Amino acid sequence: MSMVAEQPLYLLAIIKARPELAGEAERHLRELMAATRNEPGNVYMELVVSEDEPGTWFMFEKFNSRAEWDAHMTTSHVVDGNAALSGLLLEPTVLRFFTEKP
Repeated sequence: MSMVAEQPLYLLAIIKARPELAGEAERHLRELMAATRNEPGNVYMELVVSEDEPGTWFMFEKFNSRAEWDAHMTTSHVVDGNAALSGLLLEPTVLRFFTEKP
């Protein structure tokens, strides 16, 4: 039985903050990013703002595997960060997952 190596996982998170709470939301996102960048499975995590929609951010992420991203989602900084963000956003964050094309 051969083991197939897991592919890297790419993720785009679309985050829309309540305009009056955007500064607080950004602070929580930056704290989350700082902690995530120290995780062994994280390759990168970047936050950019839409020029067309000022309250809309895109978080670009890459993890070594889906399993490492799944583990990331159970860390205290993610669980606590998502709880803190819940009242600061206009709508639930949209997650889009991608893998490398062979």
